[in-house]
Amino acid sequence: MPFFTHSTAVLLLLLGIALLAGAGALVHFASLRAGRSLDDVDLEGIPLRSFSGGLRWPLPARLGVTNTSPMLVGLELFEWGVRMRARWSWLRPFVPTWCARFEEISAAEYVRRGLRLSKRGSEGVRFRAPLTGTPLIFWTSSASSLLDALEAHDVAVLRRATALRFWTNG
Repeated sequence: MPFFTHSTAVLLLLLGIALLAGAGALVHFASLRAGRSLDDVDLEGIPLRSFSGGLRWPLPARLGVTNTSPMLVGLELFEWGVRMRARWSWLRPFVPTWCARFEEISAAEYVRRGLRLSKRGSEGVRFRAPLTGTPLIFWTSSASSLLDALEAHDVAVLRRATALRFWTNG
């Protein structure tokens, strides 16, 4: 009986490791798929404005969406457009780096999640860009300031809060 218990514990440990590795691989491939780079712009220039927050992007095969915690993602506004990426290099394999020119962003929408009465409700900006596919949502407590900055660069802004679906960004 002790051998059976020992081998069951080892089997459960290996199963747990396999599940964690699979989840990590899924998030990594989802971040690669959601990411977008621009080759003809200066990505190392000094940003005009910076925001901190979280990011929501889709998982592959319509498995839902994933979110980063607040303060793990930075959004930077440059003269040419927007860049979102993980604030720390060790997180970059698991968080998409997404770049778009201002003219490529068809709309920036104010979004809110959580109960209206809840203090835990989050707000953010959904970026819609036809060239990049599924929209990404940048969670920030400075959503109004971000929308003002985008509007100053002639991006169409929708300020009325739109409802989020549970499994999608759409």
